[in-house]
Amino acid sequence: MKKSLILSIVMLGVLFTPKVLAQEGSLSLLATGKYFSVYGSRKLDVVSLLSKINFSYLGNVDSFFGKQKNDSYSLIAQAMDDLYLEVSDILDIHVYSFHGKISILPDQSSLSSVFSSYFGSSFPERSFYLHSKNTIYISYQDLTLGMLGHEMAHAVISHYFAVPPPAKVQEVLCGYVEYTLLKKAKNRIP
Repeated sequence: MKKSLILSIVMLGVLFTPKVLAQEGSLSLLATGKYFSVYGSRKLDVVSLLSKINFSYLGNVDSFFGKQKNDSYSLIAQAMDDLYLEVSDILDIHVYSFHGKISILPDQSSLSSVFSSYFGSSFPERSFYLHSKNTIYISYQDLTLGMLGHEMAHAVISHYFAVPPPAKVQEVLCGYVEYTLLKKAKNRIP
């Protein structure tokens, strides 16, 4: 029984790992900040990405002007670090030693493919956090400030507690972070 279980796990690894690696292997390291290494396509529109996460809300709009493309990748790292700290403040949970990954996939179909490779089922959502990989997977096409903040909240919560809280509790807390981010961002726009 034990041998067949181990064989099944190995076979699942053989069957699913190459597909995951192919999908994730097409992503390049774009930037590394204090809290996240960000992976995505080198063709990624940095300005559009920063706009999607409301870069000006994070207080960095002056940093953007005059940057070359390679420098603009550093702005992605800066924006992700700033958002991580904002999420931590909202939760009042600070894990300063945290460092995770963000994989920005082109669209929901690519995201569902990665999810299916890990869990064997399709996934209708636009982002998820995988604690065992310490990675946020998110669809670039659908990316928003609230969505990314929601997934960062999962990362913070999962690393703060010795045993991560149940999924429903995490969803309530992450929903609160998402709501608070959107409310604060809306109030800062003139």
